Amino acid sequence: MKFFEPGDILLSDFDGVYLDSQNRFKKVMNNNSTLQEWMEYLNSIKWYEFLRECEELPYATETFLELQKLGILRGFITRIHSFEEGQEKCSFIREKGLIVPMYYVMPEQPKSEVYLPNKKVILLEDKYENAEDWENKGGKSIVIDPNAEIESNKKIKTLRKLLTK
Repeated sequence: MKFFEPGDILLSDFDGVYLDSQNRFKKVMNNNSTLQEWMEYLNSIKWYEFLRECEELPYATETFLELQKLGILRGFITRIHSFEEGQEKCSFIREKGLIVPMYYVMPEQPKSEVYLPNKKVILLEDKYENAEDWENKGGKSIVIDPNAEIESNKKIKTLRKLLTK
């Protein structure tokens, strides 16, 4: 496969990669909100309903199920703000037939502290700064950006691209 060498494993972000939850967050909160306002909002969410009302990115479940079957997808690594959020994200992927681990990252904590990057671990991410941190710590990354003008081995517009030969 184009994006993976033998022995590579993939860890995928959740928000903005599996579900388009980032846009739902932004509709409610504006960029000028304080950290305290964000925390109050995030703690008020009924996560079961919220996650099921978000739209999946195109081909998300099909792609992740295929990557799991191939032994490439080895987990999701996602920031959480409450135990309920973490539990509901895990329940969501289980309902879809995904049985890989879910790694939880606390607010303001780099993903590279939760799962140690190396040259065989690829982070699938929607935020460039997270991908850059991952690479600076020794891992590889792929950024999904539906608005990207140019695609490469490190930037894709759609999850389906991960399955290309």
